[in-house]
Amino acid sequence: MWNRSKSLRLTIVCTWLFMALLLAAVVFAPQIAYWYFSGRENSQFYCQLFCIVVYVSAAPSAVLLLYLNRLLSRIHKGEFFSEANIFSLRLISWCSFCVAIVTLLAGLFYLSFLLVAVAFAFIGLIVRVVKNVFEQALAIKEENDLTV
Repeated sequence: MWNRSKSLRLTIVCTWLFMALLLAAVVFAPQIAYWYFSGRENSQFYCQLFCIVVYVSAAPSAVLLLYLNRLLSRIHKGEFFSEANIFSLRLISWCSFCVAIVTLLAGLFYLSFLLVAVAFAFIGLIVRVVKNVFEQALAIKEENDLTV
């Protein structure tokens, strides 16, 4: 039977899978770019642009995945509303916005990057809302702890 614990474990496994995919993207970026852009006009420019975007986005993406994994591990331990989780959510949202900015700028040269920029900006916004909810929940929890 499917339950909350299995769902959380699946999410942690998916996070590790995305870490592996990010590493593969960084290692194989030139080959991926060459395969995708070869035979097109200005293919060398687009290959370089793709590699630059992958390499610049890799750092905030890695931080995002690392802090997502830490957040999920704390939730798995039963630690829900804490300053550490709020910090992780804040950092995840800022990393999403960083990738959005990088891909937005790249979108000036290759329009497909604009879709990635919009997706990461939306993710950053949603995570920011969740962070604010966690912040309010922690304040209510601390207030209730003082009254008991």
